[in-house]
Amino acid sequence: MTIHSHKALYLSALIACSLTLTACGGSSGSGGSGNGSLSSSSSSSSSSSSSSSSSSSSSSSVSHTQVLVDPTSRLHIGDSTTFEREKFITLHASHTENDWWLGTNDESVGGNALMPEFVETYDVYFGRDTGSMAWQLSQIAEDPLRPDYASATDAERIGGETTGWYDFRTDERGQQQRAQEHRNSQMVVAAQQHPYWPDGTLTGQGWALSQANTPEAPFGTATGDYMGLFLANYFRQSAGEAGQPKPKYLEVMNEPLYDLVTAADNPEDPAKVFAFHNAVADAVRKLNPDVLLGGYTAAFPDFEKDNFQRWEERDKLFMDIAGENMDFISLHFYDFPIFPGGDGGSLVKRYRKGSNLEATFDMLNQYSVMTEGEVKPLLISEYSAQTHALDNGPWVPYRDWLIVKSANAMMMQFMQRADQIEMAIPFFTVKAEWGRKSADVPYPSRLMRQKKEGEGETGEEWVYSELVDFFALWQDVKGERLYTASSDRDLLVDAYVDGDTHYVVLTNLDFDEQTFNLNLPDGLSTQNIEIKHLYLGDNGATQNQRTPVIEHSSLADFSSAITLGPEASMVISFNSQVSEAVNTVNKRYIYADRYKQAISAGENIEFAFNELSPPAAGKLTLRVSVGRNHGLSLKPSISFNGQSLEVPNDIRGDDQYLDGKGRQSFFGTLEIPVPLELLASSNKLTLNFSDNGGYVSSAVLELYESEQALNTL
Repeated sequence: MTIHSHKALYLSALIACSLTLTACGGSSGSGGSGNGSLSSSSSSSSSSSSSSSSSSSSSSSVSHTQVLVDPTSRLHIGDSTTFEREKFITLHASHTENDWWLGTNDESVGGNALMPEFVETYDVYFGRDTGSMAWQLSQIAEDPLRPDYASATDAERIGGETTGWYDFRTDERGQQQRAQEHRNSQMVVAAQQHPYWPDGTLTGQGWALSQANTPEAPFGTATGDYMGLFLANYFRQSAGEAGQPKPKYLEVMNEPLYDLVTAADNPEDPAKVFAFHNAVADAVRKLNPDVLLGGYTAAFPDFEKDNFQRWEERDKLFMDIAGENMDFISLHFYDFPIFPGGDGGSLVKRYRKGSNLEATFDMLNQYSVMTEGEVKPLLISEYSAQTHALDNGPWVPYRDWLIVKSANAMMMQFMQRADQIEMAIPFFTVKAEWGRKSADVPYPSRLMRQKKEGEGETGEEWVYSELVDFFALWQDVKGERLYTASSDRDLLVDAYVDGDTHYVVLTNLDFDEQTFNLNLPDGLSTQNIEIKHLYLGDNGATQNQRTPVIEHSSLADFSSAITLGPEASMVISFNSQVSEAVNTVNKRYIYADRYKQAISAGENIEFAFNELSPPAAGKLTLRVSVGRNHGLSLKPSISFNGQSLEVPNDIRGDDQYLDGKGRQSFFGTLEIPVPLELLASSNKLTLNFSDNGGYVSSAVLELYESEQALNTL
C-alpha cells in the first residue's frame, strides 16, 4: 500500500493447421526445488554471446510442459496488438520528484543523473504521484470570497510560477526533467485522505476544506474544486505552453476505505465515501474535461470475504453509486507471501497471482457489463507483494525477490487482458527516505538502497536494490504480439516480434521448477538464441540473504528442454526471418447474462450467452469463477448446450489452501476447454454442485477467433 503522509500503513493451442508442429501433448513439469539454472540437456553458459544458425523445432517430450509460439500469427487482444511499454514498464514515481536527486554523489549509480541513467538504460515510464498535489494544497490560501475553498487567485499565481520555473530553470535537474517528460505523459495523480477528506483537518495554511453538503455543493465539492484548480493551473494545458505534461489520470483518493472505514475508530459509511467520489469528479471536470477520473482505488479487493458481503457492501456499492461517473476503476493487488496471520503468529501465504486474480477481474468486469454495457477500463496503480514479516528490519535481498516475483507473475496476467488495462504500476518507489522507520529500518519497496545496507558492504552511495531485476528482465522486450500457448496453466507465456527479433516471455507460477519444450513451426530457422533467467539463487548464508539472479546463457537450438526455476521468469530472444504474418487471431471475453449465483447442493445454476456470431476457426475456454470455503467441491457437473464438460484438476497458481496456510477461503477461476463447434448464437450453461455453500461469482467465455484453424493443447 502507498504510504500515507510519510508513515507506513501495514496494512493459449495455436498455429495454423498448415504449419507442422512437433508433439504438443504433455503434462506439467517435474518437481523438485532446483536452483533455477538451465537443465543439463541445454547448452548453458554464463556468456551472452550469439549462437550459430540452427533449425528451430524442439524435440517433444510428454513429461515436459509444451510451449507453442507461432511467429506467423499475430494475436490481437481487443485493440491491443503490441507490447505497450508505457503501459506496463512503469515506476511508481514522476520525473520531477526529489528522490531522483536526494543524497546523490559521484559514487552513486548515475551520480546526479540517476533518473536518465535508469529510465534510458531500462526504457521505463513514469506512473504515479501521490505527493505533489498534497504539497501544493499546503501552500495555497483560502479563498476570501468562498470560505473553506482554495483560492483560485492563489492557484493561478502559484501555478504560473510552477510552470514557468519548470520551463526555464537552467540547472542539471531542470534539463533532465524536460528531457524525460515524454515518459511522463500517462501520469496518475492521487489524493490521500487528509486533508482532502473534509473532516476539519487543517491545511498548511491553517484552513480546512468545506464539509458542507447541499444540493448545489455536495460533500466533497470543495475538495474537487481544489483538485480542479491544481490540474488547470500547475501543468501545461496545451502544446507550446509552459509547464510539465498534464496528468492523464486522477484517482479521487488512495485506498480510502482502509483509512476511513477498516482501520478507523469511527468508521465512515462507505456510501458517503462513494458519493464523495461523484462530487469530486463533477467539480474537477468543470475545469478539466480532458482528465480521466477514477476510484475507488481499493486496497484489498477481497470480493469473497464474508461470503461476498464485502463485494455487496463495498465494490458493488461503489459501482452502483459512482461507477457510471468514473472513467476507470482503480485497484491495488498484493501477494502476502510472509504474512503473520496464522495460529500463534505463524506465517501464512495469501496469493493474488493465479486464479484469484482471474476471478477478481471476471466478477468486476461482468458486473460492469451488466450495469453499463461494457467493461470499465481498469487502472492498476499499485501491485506486487507486501512483505509483512520483513518490513520492520533492515534491507535484505530476499525481500526484494518476494516483490519482484509477484510483480512478474501479476504483470503477465494483466497482459493477457491488455485491452482492459489502462496502466499497471508496480509499487516500486525510488529511495523513499520519507518512509524510513528508523536509522536501521528503511522503507521496503525501493529501487535504490545505500551500499552499506548490503552484507559485507560499506559506503553511503546509492546503488540499485534487487528490484532493478524486474526492469533488467524486461529491458529489451517490444514489438507485435504473437500467438502463443502453454500446456500448463501455471506456465504463463507471451511473445512479441520486432523486425526479425523475437521475444518469448515465461513466468512459472509453480513453487517447483518447470521443464518445458519450446515448439516452433518446422523449417523455421533461428539464430542468436539468448536466455535471461531470473530466479532465486542458492547464495546466502540464510534465507533472507538469498539473492535473485539473472542468468545469461545461449542455446544452439531448441532441440532440448529448458528448465524454469520455482516462481521464476525468463526472456528468450532469437532472430528469425518471417516475412509477414499469415494469420490473425483475435481474443475477446464474452460475459454471461447474470452473475453471483448461490450454490445449493443438487440444484442447477444456469447462465446464457446470447447474440453471438461463432467463428469458423479458433479456440474456446469456459471460465467459471467460484467462491467457497476450503474443502467444498470445485468440480461441478457442467453442461454447455447439452454437452457435458470435464473440469480439469489444475487451477491456475496455487490451490489457495496451502495446507492450511493459504487464503481463508477459495476464490478462483476454473478454466474449462470447450469444443469450438459447441458454440452457437444462443448458448446455455448449466452447473450443478454436489454440496452447499458459496457462490458462482461469474461465467465468462474466452474466445480466440482465427482466420485459420488452430491446434489446441
